[in-house]
Amino acid sequence: MSPTSEELRAQASRLGYVLDDEVAEAMHTAVTAAEPRIAALRDRPAPFDLGADPAHGDAWLRRRDRVPLDEPVADGPGDDVPGVGDLLAAYAAGTTTPERVVADSLAALRAAHETLNCTIAFLDDRAAAAAAESARRWANGTPRALEGVPFGVKDVIDVAGVPTTAGSFCHGDTPATESAEVVRRLEAAGAIPVSKDATTEFAVGGPHPPRFGPVANPWRLDRWAGGSSTGSAAAVAARAVPFALGTDVGGSTRLPSAWCGLTGLKPTAGAVSRAGVVPLSWTAETVGPIARSAADLTRVFAVLAGADPRDPRQEPRPDAPRDLRGLRIAVPGGAFTELCDADVRAGVDGLVAELVAAGAEVVEAEIPGAAEALPIGYGLVFTEAAALHRIDRDRWDRYDPVVVRRISQGITTPAVDYLRALQFRVELQRELDAVFARADLVVVPTCPSTAPRLDGTVVVDGVEYPLYAAQSRSTMLGNLTGVPGLAVPTGVAADGCPVSAQLIAPPHAEAVALRAAQTFQSRTGHHRRRPTVVTGKTSGR
Repeated sequence: MSPTSEELRAQASRLGYVLDDEVAEAMHTAVTAAEPRIAALRDRPAPFDLGADPAHGDAWLRRRDRVPLDEPVADGPGDDVPGVGDLLAAYAAGTTTPERVVADSLAALRAAHETLNCTIAFLDDRAAAAAAESARRWANGTPRALEGVPFGVKDVIDVAGVPTTAGSFCHGDTPATESAEVVRRLEAAGAIPVSKDATTEFAVGGPHPPRFGPVANPWRLDRWAGGSSTGSAAAVAARAVPFALGTDVGGSTRLPSAWCGLTGLKPTAGAVSRAGVVPLSWTAETVGPIARSAADLTRVFAVLAGADPRDPRQEPRPDAPRDLRGLRIAVPGGAFTELCDADVRAGVDGLVAELVAAGAEVVEAEIPGAAEALPIGYGLVFTEAAALHRIDRDRWDRYDPVVVRRISQGITTPAVDYLRALQFRVELQRELDAVFARADLVVVPTCPSTAPRLDGTVVVDGVEYPLYAAQSRSTMLGNLTGVPGLAVPTGVAADGCPVSAQLIAPPHAEAVALRAAQTFQSRTGHHRRRPTVVTGKTSGR
């Protein structure tokens, strides 16, 4: 029996929180909804087993060796808007300049923002100065790895001299004093930030953040671009920037990538620094890039990855070569497909068929614990978010109500349940050990539906469901365990919106997923298709 709103108000008071009637009622609703999650967590066997000690969760990630990245393969013709590799080739050939590209990018961002509401700040002066420096470097023969390539930055990631709002009325009053490590690394490689992109509030709120409003999907304006990296995905899909930075705590890079027809990477936990990023979850959160192709992501990830002493999850690890011939892929069912639209399943089948035609082998494997990864993962994330946001408890009346409900779940989660969730994380990692002993890659739907309606519903095989019942069913597995996941567009559904498959690899084997995706994209043209709403036409096979 869940506690009443009065009991919750008293409980919160003992913890130092003062809640008004509206917030207390939201907490009661949230806790009632969370009862199945708590029951699922408590009913799982909890053996007295030192191997399931929560401390093993991060140790499991550290013991893996990196698989070195290959050089990106040529993406081939098809999209007349250049990606990262195309821009670098054009600069080298002298057919365009960074100044022209950055100016065009900012103009395209403004046009896209008018339709989609995707941008919080345009970094004109900073970008123009950086473009002039990039032009000088190309002229004197000293270009860096991403010289002159513009990119967007989700507005939970600091850019020096620019406020970080986190999509909230409660933040963004003063400019950041220094850039986040991921931005610093990209700028050191010559890339140029041109925008701060819209986000759901604190990267955990709903599709309608009170301060800036929703971001429309470039494929259909009555659909949401997805979250929480909502503006980043919309801007890339609109061809305003070739790539953008997002964050991912339950699918927040992969889901908007899937719903906008893009390729999005959630790296291994600890592979990319989180220093300078507004925190949400110590356990589940990562920073990852969104682009149109796996080839472009390969270039960007090579710059982003690497140890940073300010992020306690990170430590240097030696590269270990690995033979990727004869790729073995597992295609589990169960929780991944029991609520999944037929068009999404067809896209997964098409990706698997192309990989098999290219020489891959399908092996049998299931992940039984995946069914509980979503509710238990959310329980862990909301508890950590509550610990972070307690400092602002006197300003919760200005928060997105979705954020308040989620924090409320975290406040009322007992410590034993939180620790049990960390133990479940280790148990789920053990299940993945068994899978990766026989498979190099797991292929599942990125999400069970096409893009949600702006009213917060999705449609699966003609049946309407609440957004939160569907959106992270496949993605939370990666956040909870720490493994990397790559969203890959696999076609367009009957409603005119993209569908997507997710490639899940062992820790620090992003190269396996990126190589498989490049193979698939070299054989198909789904990633080149363009939304008609913003760009005016659709291209690709």
